[in-house]
Amino acid sequence: MFCTKGQARIEDVEFYHSGQNGYRDYYDPRYSVAFLNLGEIVGNDSYIRGCAFHHGFAPAIGVFATNGLNVDDNVIHHTLGEGIRLWGDRNRARRNLVVLALWPSDSLTWTAAIEINHGSNIELQGNIVAGFEKIGYHIDGEPCPEQSNPSERWSNNEVHGGAFGVYMNEDGLSNCSLIQGFTIWKCWEYGIYFQTKGSVQISNVTLVENRLGIFPIVYGSSAIYHQLSNKHILINNALVVGINPNINCSDVQPDDSILSHSEAKQNSRQATGRNGICWPTFASGANSAPYHPHDSLMSYPAISGLMTIENTTFVGFRGICSKEMNVMFITNPRNEDLQHPILVKGISIINSEERGKIFIHRPDVKKANPADCVDMVCDAKKKVLLKDVDGSFLGAVGAVIPQSEYQWDGDQRYGMGDYRIPKTMLTYLNGSRIPVSQIAPHKGIIRDSTCIHMPDWQSYKCFGLNYEMLVIESLDPDTETRRLSPVALLSEGYVDLINGPQDHGWCSGYTCQKRVSLFYGIVATNKSYEIYFTSTSPQSLRLMLLNTDHSKAVRLAIYYSTSQRLEVYVNNNFVAPTNVEWDVDHSDFTLKGPTYEGEFIPKLDSPVTGANYFDRTYQMLNVLVRGSTPIEIHTSPVLHISFNLPAMTVDEFYGPNLVQNLALFLNVPPNKIRVTNIVRETGHRRKRATGITVEVEIGEPPMEQLSSSRNNSTNSTSTEGKLQFSDLKGFASNLGEAMLTGNLSVSLGFAVSALDITSPVPPPGDAEWAQMASQPVLSKAVSSNYMATLTALIVVKEPIAGQAGQLLMQQPSVMAVGDEGNCVSVGVTVWELNVILMDSQNVAVPGLNGTTSVLFTGCWANYTDLSLTANGTSYNLVFQLKSIQARSRTFSVEQTDSTSGKPLDPSPDSFHVNTQGIIGGSIVGGLLLITFIVGITWILKANTKKIQISPRSAQDKMQVDELAANRAVYTIPPVQN
Repeated sequence: MFCTKGQARIEDVEFYHSGQNGYRDYYDPRYSVAFLNLGEIVGNDSYIRGCAFHHGFAPAIGVFATNGLNVDDNVIHHTLGEGIRLWGDRNRARRNLVVLALWPSDSLTWTAAIEINHGSNIELQGNIVAGFEKIGYHIDGEPCPEQSNPSERWSNNEVHGGAFGVYMNEDGLSNCSLIQGFTIWKCWEYGIYFQTKGSVQISNVTLVENRLGIFPIVYGSSAIYHQLSNKHILINNALVVGINPNINCSDVQPDDSILSHSEAKQNSRQATGRNGICWPTFASGANSAPYHPHDSLMSYPAISGLMTIENTTFVGFRGICSKEMNVMFITNPRNEDLQHPILVKGISIINSEERGKIFIHRPDVKKANPADCVDMVCDAKKKVLLKDVDGSFLGAVGAVIPQSEYQWDGDQRYGMGDYRIPKTMLTYLNGSRIPVSQIAPHKGIIRDSTCIHMPDWQSYKCFGLNYEMLVIESLDPDTETRRLSPVALLSEGYVDLINGPQDHGWCSGYTCQKRVSLFYGIVATNKSYEIYFTSTSPQSLRLMLLNTDHSKAVRLAIYYSTSQRLEVYVNNNFVAPTNVEWDVDHSDFTLKGPTYEGEFIPKLDSPVTGANYFDRTYQMLNVLVRGSTPIEIHTSPVLHISFNLPAMTVDEFYGPNLVQNLALFLNVPPNKIRVTNIVRETGHRRKRATGITVEVEIGEPPMEQLSSSRNNSTNSTSTEGKLQFSDLKGFASNLGEAMLTGNLSVSLGFAVSALDITSPVPPPGDAEWAQMASQPVLSKAVSSNYMATLTALIVVKEPIAGQAGQLLMQQPSVMAVGDEGNCVSVGVTVWELNVILMDSQNVAVPGLNGTTSVLFTGCWANYTDLSLTANGTSYNLVFQLKSIQARSRTFSVEQTDSTSGKPLDPSPDSFHVNTQGIIGGSIVGGLLLITFIVGITWILKANTKKIQISPRSAQDKMQVDELAANRAVYTIPPVQN
């Protein structure tokens, strides 16, 4: 093939049956006319103008790798593919008419009557597209007004009679694309459809009688990577017409259409006619249209986004033709995750009805399944927000909010009701239940007397409160794999539930069972809210109000089931709690206790963004969220210890001795040990304590500034020289062992009668964290580990033997107790409880199989898989922890008939052994201890000494209650030494 570069001035030429079908590639364009690789056009060296193209077999005009070409005043009719295809730079298409542009059915991509989305600095003026199959104009848009634009602005372009009038799909300029100068009418799908990475502005457009005037999607800010952006959509100086007053109802648009290669129906507007503007979708990624429906969502929502409509006129939005309703603003029924807020001002409404202003779809109940939204409908239709900032749309400054409470305690398929409220919200400090009617008699988004229910809108319009959208975002690494929802927002008797986005992953043909922990709530500013997660609160959390100025704020109180230190950061800078008391050189601080209720709770009028206070009584972190400044809350791994010391004055205690001695004992720098509080104990507060309680915190001091490379998981990042979770866990074990053996007082130089240890929280991603976070959070009580000198082991659940070679019918449980009978948390340490099998002669014998050494959980050691292989009678189990032993009652192992494999008839003695009550004995340094159940209280008699065993936790009480229910009178067998 011989190629040469030349010039072509083509004018007033008719092209009929020209082009070759199937050759549409830019490198081999067998079009009616193609300009290929001409480079820069100087003056009028080349152009095409005043030509006629009709009944061609390929696109009419193609321009590739050619810059500065004029394509003017051409008439193109009935092409297979594009009418005009402009690539290159600074090319111009002016006053062209394209009629009946067909889509080649063998093409994998959609074709447009005029395609300019691969060009740059294109001028588009005075063109008309009339009748097309797929796309009228496929564009990139112009630079937005705040950006430089070397070309003349677009103007006086028109399109009608096809599916998509103006189209951008994964197109657009990098920062912002402008769509202006179009008149678009009678498109049976979308007048303007865009799915772009950058912001979009639409100006000076007229949209008339389209099925949907504007459908907006902006994507590209990943929620998984916690990316924030300021992407926005602006619609300005637009005229949007729903229906012509003189419409002929017999001249209606098609009810359905083919918008993709899939079998999915694209027409998703339900029970409505011709609509104006769809609520915006800001997504993490594109939706792969047209291979998937154009209005579908294939990724998580982007965190931020806003659409503003100003100086726009709506005409003819009313009911007409078979009771079809034309609506100005409508939600996208395919988007179940989130539809970002709309702000309107300068709106004019002509020849329209009130019921034609808004339509908010109901949640898709079919999405309440394990593959999508799990057991509750998702939030998009329950968390939409439209704000009228000047009263031009609603008649007064106000907002439209949805019926978030729809189907509450109604249709169970929606998963909405009182039973979904997190248990911690409905629990008093003492563990008793709070009636829902008392704490949350109202459901849904907070409202006042100015809110009016609009049945045709399926929403409310409100004028008395200022509503904003609150973002609640987990920054933990397990944000996709650990479910936190439903999340409850509680304010002034209103409770609203948030489920979060649906599952968008595909793993080997199935959904991945992953959902990002990103939650959106609609809140009224200048109000206080409580937030409760259904499971353990995330260790790292980000909060912000979307698109809100600094004058507006909400105060949030977030429940945490652990008592770790919570650090608040704004713009990566540490915000000290309101009850902080700094030292002289401002390098360290202590936290003051309140002298009256609410003393340190941040005030709503405080100018400090992120002002915070942790209320340890209620385990609530109070934080002020002001404007759109993001606030991060990070859990810092610390070890909390409370020492019970003898009676002394605070002045007598103060001094470096405890901190210095504790630092020496644990081999940790003293600056990582802080005395946080000193409490003079009284009998009604803690019966076992006398004197004072000193509360100490061991951990890294708060960072004044977050590192830009800091891991979102906070305490999972291993940093040289900094205390890690494993270090703190080791400190807890060392302190616990010293306390259990009675040696701690000598090491610290203070007489420590007891101590409480609150274990550090494992880092996200750790197996211990996964196990901890999977447990239900049922009450507001924070569990700690009570430590005292260990004096006894109690066999609470006795072993019950069955057949030889099989698991025990009842596995043993052993409880560790101190001098006063309190449950002592050996589980803080790495001590293991060992068990051996003894015969009637008190001789260790083989035959005990399974896990014979177990760690404690709290004060309990629970065996799960013990079995016996030996037959016989008068066996018992001896449990050994260091120098302390406990012995079970005697039992027998059933013999098995060697021929039939069935157990022999039990003897009266063996039957009596298996049905007698729960009895336990233990030997402590030669001291005989005997236990039996009376109600749910254990009484131990040792010579003349009496010890009362009191269950300290819900787990302890549950186990004791279980045993008490099966108590029986029993003759105590002798305990052999």
